Order: sequence, then structure tokens, then C-alpha cells
Amino acid sequence: MKQYRLSACPVRKRLPGPASNLVPWLLATALGAFAACVDEEALVEIEPSRPTAITVTPSSATLSSLGETGTFRAQITDQNGVSFPGTVTWSSSDMGVFTVASGVVTAVANGSGTLAASYQSISGTASVTVRQAPAAVSVISGGSQQGMAGRQLAEPVVVRVDDAGGSAVEGVTVTFSAAEGHGAADPNMVVTDSEGLAATSWTLGGESGVQTLTASAADGVTAEINAGAGEIEPASDSASYSVTFNATWSATTHPTEFPPGPHFSPLIGAVHNDSVSFWAVGATASPGIEQMAETGGTGLLTREIRAEIPNNAISVVNGRGIGSPASTTISEVLVTLDHPRITLVTMIAPSPDWFVGVAGQSLQNEFGQWLDEVAVVLYPYDSGTDDGPSYRSANADSSPRQPIRSLRGVSPFSDEPIGTYTFTRIDAGGSR
Repeated sequence: MKQYRLSACPVRKRLPGPASNLVPWLLATALGAFAACVDEEALVEIEPSRPTAITVTPSSATLSSLGETGTFRAQITDQNGVSFPGTVTWSSSDMGVFTVASGVVTAVANGSGTLAASYQSISGTASVTVRQAPAAVSVISGGSQQGMAGRQLAEPVVVRVDDAGGSAVEGVTVTFSAAEGHGAADPNMVVTDSEGLAATSWTLGGESGVQTLTASAADGVTAEINAGAGEIEPASDSASYSVTFNATWSATTHPTEFPPGPHFSPLIGAVHNDSVSFWAVGATASPGIEQMAETGGTGLLTREIRAEIPNNAISVVNGRGIGSPASTTISEVLVTLDHPRITLVTMIAPSPDWFVGVAGQSLQNEFGQWLDEVAVVLYPYDSGTDDGPSYRSANADSSPRQPIRSLRGVSPFSDEPIGTYTFTRIDAGGSR
């Protein structure tokens, strides 16, 4: 405890009138001031700053997939509520549920626990819950079977439910529902096991053709299973589709550093077969993809597509650029049995080298029939050709080039989609 002296000195008095009285007056004043200082002297104690509390923010968090991370911060304050310098030690009450390092927690298994930040003899806490949420349903086996109309398929239909990180989710109820006239599943509600699996038997409806069963784990988390009943009508040699790009990228869906003047470059793509790929996640971007992703230019990619015509591709697909949010439609794209796939991309602008698109999207089902509609949810990609981390980063070529990768949930993007492509058949009155 530090002590400081406070005094009432100096004492001021008025000068006496005659000069002859000055010396006695000065002596008396000095003695009086000294006495006043002694009488009025006081000791004031100032308490030094000491840590008394730690506040952890946020106070709670729920992680919905295994491997998901969350960041916490700790603030040390003293007895007066003023920030106190110091480094806290982080700990988890249950390392089997979540781990922590430097304030970053990582989900390990479903459950809950307490996160603690400690310094000397004080600590602050927050609650952490890991609760896997269904994010995807995939068909493991039993899809694309061929059977007799009105009869049970030979193999059970087995699906798996995963969280956003690709880990199996146990204890989720999967509902199996057949389209009207397409039979029924038994059982129609199944709880996933420890491997995230759910199985059912499917009895087909009485009509010949492709029949559909839907497995649902949550709102919007579904998978379709198709089966052939009896003889299936062969597909027509070609089909025509309209393509609608609905851009939803905005400051509402992606608020981090959202740029002024958001827009997409002109759409560019191809109708092709599975012998050629113009881009793929994990692959190195071609010069055409690089130009499109960095500048919105279409010249180089157009040349790459034309080089594959007529063997592996049959046409270049073009559409206009748009602002965002907005939409645009390509009125007609022709696909054929020999070339049933479409690739379509557009630059996210402004950006260093980011884009959205589809690569080799098939417009057929597994039985070779043309689909009436295909809707693809779009998320951002990094072409791997520029190192810029933000929308308006200066040009900085990647050396060496990096593989194309998803930017879903990677800053400045959120986990929300950028938009959708919808391929709608416009000649559906003819043969399948």
C-alpha cells in the first residue's frame, strides 16, 4: 500500500501596512504556516491495481458439427473495472467433448462442458455445447435398382446422415417418402445408428418407369433415390433447357467487408461429355478459368471450349453479366445423349480471383432420362491464381499456383449461398 502526504500549505496572509512591521510579520507568518502544515497534514492511501475478474466472451456457444471451431476472448479487469494486462490459461472441463487452444475450441463429440480462462487465482467461464445437426443425406446403397412394378426391390435402400463437417450423425430420424404412385417404404421412419446409417425396404408402385423415394433428415436436408420399374422409356436424342442464374450475394447474406458495386461477369460455359473437364475443385485453373476469375474475361475460356468441339463439346454457352442481387436467364441450351453435361461459370466482382459455377453438371438421371429440372445451389470458389485475401486486394499472383478450392464459410464469405442455377426443361412434352 503506497502512502502520499497531503498538506494545506502554503498559507497566504495579507501584507501589513507599514514597512517597519514587515520583518516581524514575515517571521510570524512563517511560524504560523509551519504550524498549519503540521496540524493539517494527512496521509492518503492509494491501493495498487490488482486483477479481480475475468470475463469470457461469448458467454456460450453451440457447435453443430464435429471439427467445427469457435473463438473466445478473455478480458482481465482490476478492482476498479479497468483492463489489467495478463495472459490467461485456457482449459476444457471435458476434452472428450471439446478441446481448446489459445481461446479456440474444437468440437470432438456431442455433449456440453465449461470453458475456463484462468489467471493467478481468478477465472472466468463460458458454456460450450456440441450438438451435431444434419447437413447432408447421401445414398450409400440400394439406389438405381431395377425391379418389377408393384414388387419390393431386391436390396434395401441405405442412406447416411452427415453434419457440415462430413461426420456421421447418430440418433437422427430419417423419413422415407415415395412420390405419389411410386409405392411405399417400410419402415418409413428410421433412426440413424452410430455410423449415421438408416435403411428401409422399398416396394415400387404399379406403373412402369422411373420411380422416386425421398429420404429426409431435416428441413431441406434430403436425398432422392430412383429406381426403375419394369421397362423404362428410352430418352430422346436431345433436350432443350433454359438456365436461370439467381444471384443472392448481398450485404445481408455476406456482411463482412461487403464491397460497393457488387456484380457478376458475363456467364461462360460449355455443353460437353464426361471426357473433358474445364475446371474442378482440387485441380489447377486453366488460363481460361484464371482470366474469367480475375478479370471476368471470356476469350481464353471460349478458345479452350472451341478446341474440344466437335468431339468432347458441342457448343459454347454465353449469358449476360448482372449486378447482385438480381437474376438473368439464358433462353435455350441444347444438350444431347452424347453431350449431356454443362459447365457454367462467372466471376464474383470485385474480387482477386473468385467465382461461382458448376462443372460437368449432368441433366440426366441414372437411367439416362432427361430431368425436368435441376437446381444447383452456388457457393464461392477461389481459382488459386491470386493471393488477395479481400474483395479489393491488389493483384498478387500466386506462386506457385494453388488448387481451386471452396470459399464457403471462409472470410469474407459466410456459410450462405451466392445464388442458384436452375436448369428447366422447355421441351418436356416430347419423349423423355
